[in-house]
Amino acid sequence: MKRILFFLIIFSVFAVPLLAQSKKQLKELKVKSKTENTTLYIDGKANIPFKSGYSTYDGSGNTTTEIEYNPNGTIKKKQTIKYAGKEKIEEIIEQPNTDPNEVAANDKKYKKTTWKYNAAGDKTEEVIVDMTGAIIKKTTFTYNSKGNKTEEIEYNAGKTLVQKSNYFYDTKGLRTEKKVWGPGDILLKQVKFTYTY
Repeated sequence: MKRILFFLIIFSVFAVPLLAQSKKQLKELKVKSKTENTTLYIDGKANIPFKSGYSTYDGSGNTTTEIEYNPNGTIKKKQTIKYAGKEKIEEIIEQPNTDPNEVAANDKKYKKTTWKYNAAGDKTEEVIVDMTGAIIKKTTFTYNSKGNKTEEIEYNAGKTLVQKSNYFYDTKGLRTEKKVWGPGDILLKQVKFTYTY
């Protein structure tokens, strides 16, 4: 029972929002969707992989839909994303079941995201605030010489490190794997990506 409780706590606390590949690469390669398969680690042992996410993109490489799944296959969270200049406005619908018709209007939550960029145009910082302007989450990003994101560090509202992610790529520059580490550099999960064109 303790192992199951530990598993649920780790998954809920350290489940990360689905992150998009570089918009430029998605646009150039005409990627339409991305599927994520995750392996969670408990006590250093890998569990059975499961489909953890699915994203769709428009012709400009913008993420239009992100779906996050629970290990049992039910939808954990679905996001539809609209863009307004350099500000991203997300309408997030939390779905405890798979029937969107049963989601009540008061389940919708709004938040605002602002970004900072480096000289190459890569996002180096993302800050999410609520409707009052209070910081919900801050994330910093590091890139390699090819412009691929190699590391992402997430902090909570109290500026405490929540998790660190490392990314790996194929010869085309598409992300193939992500490893997520918790405090104390404990491996929490491994995500593998596949694409459709």
